[in-house]
Order: sequence, then C-alpha cells, then structure tokens
Amino acid sequence: MRSIVRIFGISLVSLAAISCTTQQATIEADYIFENVYIVPLTKEVVLANKAVAVRNGEIVAILDQSSAVDIEAHTRIDAAGKYLMPGLTDMHIHMRMDPQAAFNLFLANGVTTVFNMGLADRNGDVEVDHLQLRADVAAGRIDGPRYLVSGPQLHAEELPTLAEVEPMLDHHVEQGYDVIKVHGPLGNDVYDSLISGARARGLRITGHTQHLRPLSDSLHVDAIEHMEEFVYVSRDSAHGEAAAGSLDNYLKAYFPHAERMSDPAYRDPVVRDVAESGIYVDPTLIIYKYILNYISDDRFADLQSDERLAYLPKRTRDEYMNPETNEYRTGFATVLGEYLGGQDAVVAHTERNIETFSALLFEMHEAGVPLLLGTDLFGAVVPGFSAHQELELMVDAGLTPYQALLTGTVNVAAYLGESDSAGTVEVGKRADFILISDNPLADIGNASDVSGVFSHGKWRPASDLAKMLSEAKDLAAATE
Repeated sequence: MRSIVRIFGISLVSLAAISCTTQQATIEADYIFENVYIVPLTKEVVLANKAVAVRNGEIVAILDQSSAVDIEAHTRIDAAGKYLMPGLTDMHIHMRMDPQAAFNLFLANGVTTVFNMGLADRNGDVEVDHLQLRADVAAGRIDGPRYLVSGPQLHAEELPTLAEVEPMLDHHVEQGYDVIKVHGPLGNDVYDSLISGARARGLRITGHTQHLRPLSDSLHVDAIEHMEEFVYVSRDSAHGEAAAGSLDNYLKAYFPHAERMSDPAYRDPVVRDVAESGIYVDPTLIIYKYILNYISDDRFADLQSDERLAYLPKRTRDEYMNPETNEYRTGFATVLGEYLGGQDAVVAHTERNIETFSALLFEMHEAGVPLLLGTDLFGAVVPGFSAHQELELMVDAGLTPYQALLTGTVNVAAYLGESDSAGTVEVGKRADFILISDNPLADIGNASDVSGVFSHGKWRPASDLAKMLSEAKDLAAATE
C-alpha cells in the first residue's frame, strides 16, 4: 500500500482530505418545498423536479429533488408536482373595507404585496391609519401582504400655490411615504416644482396625467396610473387649451380626442414618446371595464350573480349593485349621454375606449414601456381576484402569460429598486412565492388557482387560505 501511495505521490492523509471535500456541506433551512415545478420568471422556463429551501425568509438553495435529502429542514412540505412562482403585486389599490378582510383576500389569491394609492380611505366611519397598518404588517402583528402606501392624493386644493410645495414634500419625507401621488390637475408652476422637489429628495412620484397640459408635461414622473389617462391629454397643447374653463368645454374637447386615439396612426407618437421617457405605466384595465359592467343593462344584470361580491362590505354592494345609486349609471352615463345621444351611445363609446386602452397596452409593451400590475379596487371590483382579472385582460390584449406575469413581479421589483432581492425565484432572493396547481405560462388562468402562499417568513397552506376567505366573507357580511 505504501509503495502505491509513493508511486502516485499522494499521502493517506491527502486521500482523506479529498474524500471530505467531495462531500456536500449540509444546508440548514426553516422550510423546504419538495417535488415542485419552479416558474422562476428569470426567463420563460419551467424547472422540473426541484426543491426550494428557505431560511430566515430568504431562498438559500434551489436543487434537484434527488438532492433534497441533503437539506436539514425544520419543516418539509411536499408540493406534489405543483408550480412555485413569485408572489404577485397589486400596484394600485384602495382600502375601502376592513383591512384584515382585504388582506385575507389578497393573500388567498397569491397577492403578497399591495400598494395603497390613496390615504383618505375609510372603513365605514373609521379612518384607517395606513402608516401604522404598514408597520404592523411589517412587524408581523397583522397577517397581510407587504403593504406600501402613498402620501395623500394631491389636488389643487392641497397645493394651490408654490408656497405649499416644499412643506408637502417635507411631509412625505418625515412620514416615510413610499410614493407621491398626484391625483388632480395642478397649476403649471406647482406641478413642475413638485417634480423637481421630489427628484431633489429622491422621492418616487406617480399619478394621473395633467389633463389641461400636453402629454409631454406628464412624462417626467416615475409612473402614470391608468391607461385611461392617455385619453385626457393631447400630443400638443391644443386639447388642454380647448378643455379649460368648464365641464362643457372639457367634454367637447375630450370626445374628439378619444375618437382620434382609436386610430393606431394617431397613437404611434404617443407610444413613442412614452417609451422614450422611460416611465412605467400601470394600466388598471379592469377598473375601466367595470364601468361598462355598470352602464350596460345586460352586463349589470350578469354582475348581480357574481359570487365574488359576497366578499365586499354590504354598504358597497348596496350602493354599486343598485341601479338607483350606482354612480356610473346615475352620473357617468347621464352626463355623457347628454353629449352622445343616450345610454346606447355611451355604452358604445365605452366599449371603443376599452379597445383603445387594450391596444395601447400592447403597443406600449411592444415599444418597451415597462408595465405594472394594478387594479384600482373601486366599487364592485374585489381585492385579490381583481389581479387575476387584470392579468387575463393583459393576455387578451396580446401579451403572453409570461409577459403578463412580469408586470406583477419582475417589473415591480425594478420599479421599486429591488431587483437584487425580489421579483424572481432565485437563491438569495426574498422568499415571497406562491404554489399553484398548474403551469401559468401555458394558461394565465392557472395563476389564480392558489394552493399555498409563503411571505413574511410564514407558510400558509391551502387550508389556511380557505379559512382566510371564509373570515373575509364573514367580515363583509358584518360590515354595514
């Protein structure tokens, strides 16, 4: 034996050392999810027969199932051939119900991050402290999705002159809001000062377009909320000048412009300018489609039987499902009907706008405009479920399921500056993912079949999600 060792120039001690280094170091984990198909969203691919290990809320290993035995985990979860993908984000919500009920609905639908875009929200007669709510969720005192909040919705009332801009910006810094939200038209100098001040402070700014100014003036923000907003601004200043002064003048300017926007040739420079600006766009197609659901008699009748409505507060159902109190049937349809010649004309106009917004979504995507997944959550639109409705509308517009899923995952991480820690299923990323029953890249509808959610270091199996839905329905029923 000694002579053999001498011949190869290797000592017995060296052989032992080589043997030790070839053994894989044991990985310790809090959880390991076994027998999964991974949809990482790093590219359009499905990784079969994998295991994902999580420790301290972070993905620490992704390996072949055959090597899962090497992981020492406190909890082992057999995913039994399910698909594991990043949790979704709804980038535009409003909290118009019991927060816990809303959080339950989001999580049960695989929405693990939400962005509240309006802090004047109330739960009945009780005003919600959204900053405290954000802190409670982050600390684990309340079970919910990651909760991001905008500052107060800004209109000319909040910022009537330049004198109010600096104090408002300082307020955003002091409170630690996650974004500045511009909701209504501001004075030209006020709007420009707000943007420059936000940039100087490193604050993110988003919101509606400035309806009485050309599109180019609205392309200095980080994101524009609602595809609908592009109908309310023109490629030049003519539209804004014509619209100034009164509702009558505004509508007379709006309708011809909406008609022009239905022409692909007219939209081309709009899409180009948006793409060149580098801003993000949050289309929220679902909220506008619900306007059609309200004002169309047939659609409104069908909406009455939507089982998801049981998750909304009774006061919301009473208001929006009653033709005498639904504000779109009594307001929107009435006002527009005076200009267009009745309800049928308003329905046709709304349908044409939906086609325009859908086309814009696809054209902007093709031009490289980064899109975000958001739903607005107003009226009869139900939290959580609406994210999947929005994804379906994106696919209907021409995006592939993969491209649609990026809007609620990878694109969100990029927008928030978190690409290194979130948005995909990779080692070193935040453990923020969901289990679904089938491949979402084959059918976007599969993303809605959620059977487990992992976020904030907590695993929620299908049984927990079912309880959360039941609790949300009970809270809705109890809310007057």
